[in-house]
Amino acid sequence: MAGRQKIYNEDAALNAAIDVFWQQGYEKASSRDLQKAMGIGFSSFYLAYKGGKQELFAKSMQRFFTLYPQPFLNLLKTVDNPVEAIRQYYYVMTEPNGKFSQFGCYFSNTIFQADENEFKEAAVKNLVVIADAFYDALLRAKNAGTINPTIPTELWKTYLLNLWTGLNTTKSIEKDQSILRATIDFSLKVFG
Repeated sequence: MAGRQKIYNEDAALNAAIDVFWQQGYEKASSRDLQKAMGIGFSSFYLAYKGGKQELFAKSMQRFFTLYPQPFLNLLKTVDNPVEAIRQYYYVMTEPNGKFSQFGCYFSNTIFQADENEFKEAAVKNLVVIADAFYDALLRAKNAGTINPTIPTELWKTYLLNLWTGLNTTKSIEKDQSILRATIDFSLKVFG
């Protein structure tokens, strides 16, 4: 006998789950909140996500990475000026009506809010993949003579991660988008 067919769109359901987790955090998001947002019932929820909310959150992090960082990281492999591309990536955090501005970074929030170590480790891994991609693009540009960084190569990843997580906090305090963007611009000057 064949298994029960899905009667919902899994990508749309995961996108809805991302929104709930992003707004409420993993710990505060209830299974009922998730089911309601995803448009699926109790039975369908547990048939699709046998591990419940934990499995759904793990899949939501994978989906989030696919939706947001991955397209940019693919683009970063082809750009001549990675500093400008990275600047635009950081600028997304300053958009007043954007989700990053309203709810913070999905991965940073997970690191600070989730009690589950496996989720923290997955979030760290995703941030490291992003930092590695920035590093690779910047190194290519340095080797091509496109940029002339004044910061030691071994500090690039930490510096860029610190800028990202720092902006995640600072934007909660400083609401002026022009000041946030000027801070990004100033911080990226070290890459020439």
